[in-house]
Amino acid sequence: MWEYRHGCWGPELGHPHTGDEQEVCRGLEHGSCRVSDDGRLVWAHIVTQPEKDHWEEHWVVLDALDGRELATLPLDSVAAGSHHLSHPDGVHMGLCIGMGQDGILLHWARWDGKELTGWDLNETMDRILMDVHAGHEGFLTSEHYGADLRLHALDGTVLAERPAEPADEEDPHSWNYFCGFVDADIVIGSTVDSDEDEENNRHWILDAHTLEIRGTVTYPQGPAGAEVRPLGDGTWLTYDAGTETLSRWTLQAR
Repeated sequence: MWEYRHGCWGPELGHPHTGDEQEVCRGLEHGSCRVSDDGRLVWAHIVTQPEKDHWEEHWVVLDALDGRELATLPLDSVAAGSHHLSHPDGVHMGLCIGMGQDGILLHWARWDGKELTGWDLNETMDRILMDVHAGHEGFLTSEHYGADLRLHALDGTVLAERPAEPADEEDPHSWNYFCGFVDADIVIGSTVDSDEDEENNRHWILDAHTLEIRGTVTYPQGPAGAEVRPLGDGTWLTYDAGTETLSRWTLQAR
């Protein structure tokens, strides 16, 4: 239907492309894109066509019907990768940009049909955008090194915070990069210990409004690994690499 051309994510400025239509080039760096939930917009994190030694990344909003650029927001980033997350309110879009050892950038924006308004949470450059839910106006983040989870309002205000448990200096734990809303009332997250012993992985059930601990999950087969993928509908997924099994879970009624 249409295409939107942008600069190459390859790490070498001015390098020759492969010559094919997709211009697939060396390197793992990448942007991301997402179609808005109403299907009317495409949001994309792109790099502009480089001029000499100048590198600039943008967040663009495109008309999903014809690919026409509606708005663009310059970004102060040099991305290793990124991901989008659309808010269920149908208005706001989040963008999280990983920059390797240089930290993480977190942006939110909205397009009202005429103007693109953006803001960020980049004071500490260590918040990873994790999840949103229709039952919450804000969003969930994790600290880059797993020190805590935080619930935010859309303007970035911290509503609740949960450090990794237990906080034992001899056996420190940290939140893994897997957490989110099971439903409007429950958040699930996983912790790993410093030795990365899978037997010590734990999945924690947290109150979705306060992040207070409600308990831990006990699975019939024992520890379920670090990965957990909440679906927002009262269920979550786990994957067992040993048996190559994907399982879907819900909390047992008491």
